[in-house]
Amino acid sequence: MILDETQVRAILDKALSYATADEVRVNLQGGRRANTRFALNGVTTCGDADSLTVTVTAGFGRRHAAASTTEVDDGALRRVVAAAEQLARIAPEDPEHVPELGPQQYLPVDPWADRTAGAVPAVRAEGVATAIGRAEADGLESSGYFEHGSEFSAVGNSRGLFGWSRRTDASFTVTMRADGGSSSGWAGATSRDIGEVDCEAASRRAAEKALAARDPRPLEPGVYPVILEPQAVRDFLTFALWCFDARRADEGRSFFTRPGGGNKIGQRVAGENITIRSDPTHPDVLGTRFGADGLPARPQTWIENGVLRQLVYSRYWAGKQGVEPTGLPTGLIVEGGEGTVDDLIAAADRAVLITRFWYIRFVDPQTILLTGLTRDGLFWVEDGRIRHGLRNFRFNESPIAVLNRVTGLSAPVRVSGALIPALAAGGFTFASASDSV
Repeated sequence: MILDETQVRAILDKALSYATADEVRVNLQGGRRANTRFALNGVTTCGDADSLTVTVTAGFGRRHAAASTTEVDDGALRRVVAAAEQLARIAPEDPEHVPELGPQQYLPVDPWADRTAGAVPAVRAEGVATAIGRAEADGLESSGYFEHGSEFSAVGNSRGLFGWSRRTDASFTVTMRADGGSSSGWAGATSRDIGEVDCEAASRRAAEKALAARDPRPLEPGVYPVILEPQAVRDFLTFALWCFDARRADEGRSFFTRPGGGNKIGQRVAGENITIRSDPTHPDVLGTRFGADGLPARPQTWIENGVLRQLVYSRYWAGKQGVEPTGLPTGLIVEGGEGTVDDLIAAADRAVLITRFWYIRFVDPQTILLTGLTRDGLFWVEDGRIRHGLRNFRFNESPIAVLNRVTGLSAPVRVSGALIPALAAGGFTFASASDSV
């Protein structure tokens, strides 16, 4: 269910009017998500889901607690406020409690597309039909997921804070398999505007990968130059971004801990060609306007030309350290170069081309050492050309280590709400062979 700003204000004001606690915050969020799933060249499921949740956080001094409901009538709002206050009275004191925020100024961000909000199942069916038609023409089996959603979030509290935001997104992913599953290829496309999701191009690329990966050859595990497609970069880099917490660094529990104490802000942690920032106002990403507590999102530079410029500071830890809180990154951008992944391939003497990763897990969070598997299109590149498919690998590697070996970057493209380039790197550790496809 999508509520406009007027409707949201009325619900928040009513809930706050029922409160007696020292401080109260009300979060309201909801929306509609719709999807079509397909497999074996046929549609398997199709559905829409509406959601609406009200969460009330009540506080008496340093004691606080929360309760939620999915109803917004007067009786439901009274009950959820009473439940939050009852729990707060018996909750233990929180030594890291911070007061609720007062009124805030938010960036003029509106990541909304009417075509996405108004999309009907026939729009998804047309995109899925493109993938199935391509698979049948090439003798392949297709599977995938076409999803879109329109959502809103709002926050208000007893100190006069109010924020409202809305967003849309659409995502199409497709996997093509050849010869009963002996090889596969994957591709995806995302946009705020469902009309800009190019299902045909994604289906073509997935099919080309599946066909090119037929009869994959083994390669001995070892350290090889690599080219990571944007989805692989996104898969891999996400785990490093989870480690950008200032408190963990300051307390000696992070890769970003400085030997002898403190953190590595101001020190080089990646190659000079690496800049990572977040900008919720960038038109190609358009992040959220605020966090759950109402803290405004704003542009941040995390790594600039390889130097760590900022870590993520919560309101509590920022106050303890005497700095400004950052909020969580929203509107992620990894600066790139020019051209496409095909240009990186053409410039490579020899490399392993990776479409994407899956089942990534931490081996050692303090060094950001990860393990995982390659999937859906692994290729040997030699003299600027894809020569043949490769059997998959398990890897043991650190995103930070790879960011220190980058030799080339494509122009960034939109991947899962972020702008991400493909990258070429001088070395990547493949630990063992895998029978996965």
